[in-house]
Amino acid sequence: MFQNKKILYTVLTSLILLFIGILILRPGKDKNQKDFEKILNEGKVAESIELPNLPEDYADHKLMEYSIEEIARILQEKYGKNIDNPAAQIAMIEELMKDLPKLYPNDWVKVLNQILGYAFPDKALELLRMAENLYNYNRFRESNMSKVGLMSDDARRAMMWKERYRLFGEKADQIWAMEKKMTVIGDTLKRIKESPAGNLDAKLSNYAQTLKEQFGKEYPRLMENKRQQLTEGFMVSVQKDLKVMSYGERKSALREIRQTMGMDQAALNRWDALEEEREKNWQNQQKYAEKRSQLSTKKGGMTAEDEKQLDTMRKQLFGEEADIIKNEEASGYYRASDERTYGVN
Repeated sequence: MFQNKKILYTVLTSLILLFIGILILRPGKDKNQKDFEKILNEGKVAESIELPNLPEDYADHKLMEYSIEEIARILQEKYGKNIDNPAAQIAMIEELMKDLPKLYPNDWVKVLNQILGYAFPDKALELLRMAENLYNYNRFRESNMSKVGLMSDDARRAMMWKERYRLFGEKADQIWAMEKKMTVIGDTLKRIKESPAGNLDAKLSNYAQTLKEQFGKEYPRLMENKRQQLTEGFMVSVQKDLKVMSYGERKSALREIRQTMGMDQAALNRWDALEEEREKNWQNQQKYAEKRSQLSTKKGGMTAEDEKQLDTMRKQLFGEEADIIKNEEASGYYRASDERTYGVN
């Protein structure tokens, strides 16, 4: 009986000490978090003032080169039309929070509140609350940086989205809408890359359909701005298919991919010419690498005559690039050892 009481006492004491330790070690709120809380609890916003005229050349300068009043006026111009959109709000706050802490290290939260009050007095507190959540989210990311690096993609996404919903609620879906779309596209490319070689048409159709589904009405604008990157992304994912093709088959396949991604006839012709040039360069590199390997591995190593032979071959195959390639090799870099990514290099 006495022994059981002693064990129970020991366990309870250990738990109390553990609890106290957690309380002591738990990270407290920093000054910026306290500043956010104080302003939001008081509900004070900067008094509305008459803002100066919009600087004519503001797009050519950094935001922080202007006075607080001018910054507020520029924000009205840049974000005013979409200020109710959470994604636009976050974009504006991120722009401010990028430099304000450097310029006002001791009271940047107060300056932020002042700017928001001048620019959007009716929404200042809502925007400051958004800024507080963004600050806390960034702290969460920084404190979990090492942990995230060890997690799987799915586990990392789940953790980040849980924190986003906790801080921003349903607005998180709007704030990170682009990331959600790009995640779906990235997952599609990953599945294509991991699938066996073959059925390239079906893979291309699947990819193009995913892009259209994710971006809807924004699809034409997306393709206008990101066509090349999205096309290369698909080409990288189908290297297994492209590698087993003959040069002629591969050239046709690359043209079909680019055509499906919306390139016009003139662009397709330019790419065809570039693919021919790439193939010629690649064949020349392989031919040169074989010769170099043959000479460098022979008994006794390369002679002065061998070096001269390689010089001549470099000039014949690579023209003006011959000296550059020679210098690269002197530094230990050999182009022919690079892995070829069809459609990209």
